[in-house]
Amino acid sequence: MRGTHTLLSLLLVLSGCTGLPQADDTAPLFQKAGYVFPYRLSEPAESRALPNSLLEISGLGFVDDDRLACIQDEKGIIYVYNLKSGKIELERAFAEDGDYEGIEIVGDDAWVLKSNGTLYKVSGYLEGPNPETTGFPTALSGRNDTEGLAYDPVHGNLLIACKGVPFFKDQETSHLKAVYSFNPATGQLTGKPFLLIDPDSVVRYRNPGGDGLPGKNVQDLNGEGEEREPFMPSGIAVHPLTGDIYILGSVGKLLLVYSPEGGMLAMIRLNRKLFPKPEGICFSPEGNLFISSEGKGQPGKIMLFKPQL
Repeated sequence: MRGTHTLLSLLLVLSGCTGLPQADDTAPLFQKAGYVFPYRLSEPAESRALPNSLLEISGLGFVDDDRLACIQDEKGIIYVYNLKSGKIELERAFAEDGDYEGIEIVGDDAWVLKSNGTLYKVSGYLEGPNPETTGFPTALSGRNDTEGLAYDPVHGNLLIACKGVPFFKDQETSHLKAVYSFNPATGQLTGKPFLLIDPDSVVRYRNPGGDGLPGKNVQDLNGEGEEREPFMPSGIAVHPLTGDIYILGSVGKLLLVYSPEGGMLAMIRLNRKLFPKPEGICFSPEGNLFISSEGKGQPGKIMLFKPQL
């Protein structure tokens, strides 16, 4: 049974792994020995500019080969985007305006995550203009700043990535970043994080020649004018074939890949011009990877990456 994992506890385990600090932005910054990251994130197979209503696209969910479900972080609306026509096929209002950050499709239903930790189940969202919506408040709050939502089909749980503090109580706050597990069948959130990410370890892996201390080299890593944080989750998805967990970070411009057991497999640099503000991530059943980026002086966009292995 999987429990809480931290990168701190994995440092010794991963001592035989390879850090790859090349300047080439197509190469992983870190890759575990024996693992090969299966996508080339500098070369999307397809890229589509989005309409103005999705300028602030914040979440992606796979519907079918032709369609993706999208949300943006101001409206309680699910937008179904048609990949072939390049247009929004339909809109489904499910709640009042708010800060919505993640969406996942499970069967005929859509699950949407608000930044205050509340989940919304939108039943049969494709079937009619007034779908039934059920809210599920959780122990998470705005202090946790929930940013990403994924579905783990093996265990039948939703995974919630937190951009803010990792725990529920003030005395337990720290610099770690947490992923929690939510059981849709029971409506219950796990009391302890499913996964903990140590940003200090992210710095170590990203800058293997340095001392990896907090605050060291972070500004250089993120670029001029950006946050002095090495990594903050903005999206999460589970690979349908491997079960690996992909965690996107707009802050830090990174994609972290973990095994189903919680060990880090890879750290991938995201090109800033290609990914100005990456926040949405999902997979097709065959393993095609979709990543969306909010507009930043340009339209929002969705990019498709096909596996190279």
